[in-house]
Amino acid sequence: MTFGAALKQAREAQGDELADVSARTRIRSEYLRAIEAENLSALPERALVRSYITTYARDLALDPAPLLADLEELYPDSTPTVQRSYLDTTEPARRGCGAALPTLLAILLIGGAAGYSFWQSRTPARTAAKAPVETEEPVLPVNVNLTVESLPDGAKVFLDNRELGRAPIRSFPTEARKGAVLRVEYGGRMPFKQNIDLRQGRHLKVRLMPLNMGASIMTDAMTGQVQESLPVPVPPPPPVPVKGVTVTLSGASWMRVTGPDGVILYEGTLPAGTTRTFPNSSLIRAGNAGVVKVSVDGRAAETMGPDGQALTRRY
Repeated sequence: MTFGAALKQAREAQGDELADVSARTRIRSEYLRAIEAENLSALPERALVRSYITTYARDLALDPAPLLADLEELYPDSTPTVQRSYLDTTEPARRGCGAALPTLLAILLIGGAAGYSFWQSRTPARTAAKAPVETEEPVLPVNVNLTVESLPDGAKVFLDNRELGRAPIRSFPTEARKGAVLRVEYGGRMPFKQNIDLRQGRHLKVRLMPLNMGASIMTDAMTGQVQESLPVPVPPPPPVPVKGVTVTLSGASWMRVTGPDGVILYEGTLPAGTTRTFPNSSLIRAGNAGVVKVSVDGRAAETMGPDGQALTRRY
């Protein structure tokens, strides 16, 4: 497949029209159409054609190198170099002016030398300035496509703290730039975070390791390069909710706890600093309610009653 057909096939596979690519790359649609048709006569000079093909390929996440090589192989640059000299004249012409040629050359040389000397005497010395050398700036695409896959599937993908969705993310259009931060997260796995270069399209595969099993890694599907994640703090697991009635004593007190089925779960004197948990709907009787604090299902603890007072309550 030649370079024009390869570009056209990639564009149509991504569902893009020529106008879409033109808007992203800022290359005129008629130039893009001429590149796909390999109609070089409708394009500007050779250097610009190579630049357009490079920009077009990167916009479609293609490697421009084989396309440029195909261009040179199919349509080699054959611009002739023309050099002209008075010696290129035909033999008959030289014979016709052979007698007068030496005299004419001598007159021209003498007149030229005299004119140059006169001009030098009338013109102040000046420093010749070199003409600036024009260099062609590389044309960067306006947008590129980003593809992110994860193992396991379904990880959340963030680009510069913007959530793109769950992996796999395929051909996501984003602004071309040198630096961006990719972050991938999945519950129960080590998160991944790394700086990526988005001056061309990328296809990245992120392997998220189980917690405490090493850093997660990213592989570039186009180059095979592997990168480890930057250090990312792992949030602690959420606390396990406490179920039931938790009793904490700040002083010694006699207590009797009866379960919801009427069975006595505890009866006796508990010392200060004791903490025990009983089922919900338990009936608690305390000899000194002021030293007993009760918490239900992990909520804030409340004192059972006044100091020194015997109370019975169901929680």
